[in-house]
Parts: sequence; C-alpha cells; structure tokens
Amino acid sequence: MRLTSVLRTDVKRMAKNNKVIQLENIATTIAAQLAKQTGPAVTQYELACLVYQCLPNKKSTIAATKKQLEEVLKLLQQFHLIRPIEPFAETRGYQLFGHERSTAIELACSLDPFAYVSHLSAMEHYGLTDRFSQLVYLTRPKASEWAALAKAKMNRDLGQQTENFLKLGYSKLIRPTFKKLSGITVHLLERSNQGAFRTTAHSSLRVATIGRVFLDMLREPALCGGLQHVVDMYTNHAKKYLPFVVDELNTHGAPIDKVRAGYLLSEICKLDHPAFADWEKFAQRGGSRKLDPEAEFEPFFSDRWKLSINLPSLLNNENTFE
Repeated sequence: MRLTSVLRTDVKRMAKNNKVIQLENIATTIAAQLAKQTGPAVTQYELACLVYQCLPNKKSTIAATKKQLEEVLKLLQQFHLIRPIEPFAETRGYQLFGHERSTAIELACSLDPFAYVSHLSAMEHYGLTDRFSQLVYLTRPKASEWAALAKAKMNRDLGQQTENFLKLGYSKLIRPTFKKLSGITVHLLERSNQGAFRTTAHSSLRVATIGRVFLDMLREPALCGGLQHVVDMYTNHAKKYLPFVVDELNTHGAPIDKVRAGYLLSEICKLDHPAFADWEKFAQRGGSRKLDPEAEFEPFFSDRWKLSINLPSLLNNENTFE
C-alpha cells in the first residue's frame, strides 16, 4: 500500500512537472513571437491566438482552456515580457517589454487594428501644424462595421480553426473603448467611411493620407484647429500637396467638399488645376453652402463658388448677397 501511495505521489509530481514544463515551453514560444512584433502592444485576442496555436491538442474544455491561458499570461508577466495597459477593461491589451516609451498614438494603433491617426494629430504627424494638441485624434469605423472587420480578421488569422477557437472560450477580437493612454486623452471618432490611411514602415502606426487630411480639414475644421488655422494650412502647404488633394477630392469628396476646396485653392491660395472647372459645376446658392460647416451663415459670398464666406478674415474680398 505504501509503495502504491509513493508511486501515485510520484506520478502526480511528474504530471505537475510536465504541466509546468509545457506551460514554460508555450511561454517561451510566445515570447519569441512577441519579439517580432512591430508595435508596442498586443491585444488580449492576439495573445489568445498565440496560446491556441501552441496547443498540441486543440480538443479541451472551456475551463481548462481558460486556466491554461491565465497561467501562460501569468508567466509572461512574471518574466516582465508583457504588462496590462490600464484600465484593462477598456484597453484589452498588454504593453510589450522594451516599448515603455511608446507614444499614445502608437499604443492606440496597436490596440485597435482598424483605427488610424487623423485630423489635428495627423496634421502634426506630417509637420503641417505647429500646434501640439493635448488630445490624440483617432478615426475608426462605426460599431457594426468594426465588428464585421473583426470577424473577417479572425477568419484570416485562424482559418478553419475559428469556430473551435471560439468554442473553447478564447478571447475574440473586441473593440477597445479607451479614453486615455499614457496620460493622454484619446478622442475616438467613428465614421462610416474608413477613409484613406497609410501604415508607417516598421511600426503599428496608421495615419490618414495627406490628401485625406486636407479633406478632413474642410469637413471638420473644429477638429483641425479651427477654420482660420485650416485656411493658414491651405495657404502654406496646399501648393506642395496639390496633386494628392485633388485626387482625394475627386475620389471621396462630396459636392460641397469640392466647392469649399475649390474656393480655398483657387481664390485664397491662387492655385489652378483642371479639376477646378469640374468642381465649379457643383456651385449653387443655399443656406447650407458655407465655407465653415459649423459656423453661422453670413451674407457674404464667393461669386464663382456661390459659397457663404463665414470667416471674418476673408470677408474683405467677397460680395454681399442681394
């Protein structure tokens, strides 16, 4: 009996040791994968994918899966390879070792795979503005579109294993709701049209294209430093980026966007382009035809663009409605 008891104890000890070794092997494998990450953070979903891909046997129970994931994450934290980004319930992500000095926008783009830097933050990125906002402006799809993109991404990441991954209770890709990162306030904007953005090489950073930045200045000047600042940016930089601005307006600009851009580019910046003649066809009188979409209508207008010029600094050169 005593020998049997000893054998049972040894078997339990060996099983425990084997379990520990297995967890350490999984953690080591994941650590190697994390070292290849270009961004400063990973989502809870991404870590769950890494753990799932390390499993020798992908048939388990939800309880066993949850416990194993918790133990692997605990090991990675003990090794100081990851650190939860607070508040974790909002960020659903971990900062990686060696990336402690990452900026709020770098963290944000790592935590939300469909968000990109926009408006005044994008203007700052491109060196268009000398204003350094205490806010980070990010644009991302609305909830329903985000969910559809997340589902498509999971199917790309996991393929035919997606259903089993979810069945075992692993964390799916969920939209984060952070309001602050690294002490910086994050202003999340949700738009139906994702817009155009580019990914910075060797980085998780996604930034609105330069053409989209000029379009956003027209649509939402309040998020770009105000209309006067927008006019200054057009005056100082539009000539350099004119082909990109025209291309973005032709591709994604609404009629009113083209009228506003046409006015600023032709009459304020004194630039010329064949596209302006096409844009001019959209010029028409109306109470909503204002240069600043968020300011009051003014009885001063551009004769060519039929646009209410509701910015005091531009009124001297305009006509008055009869």
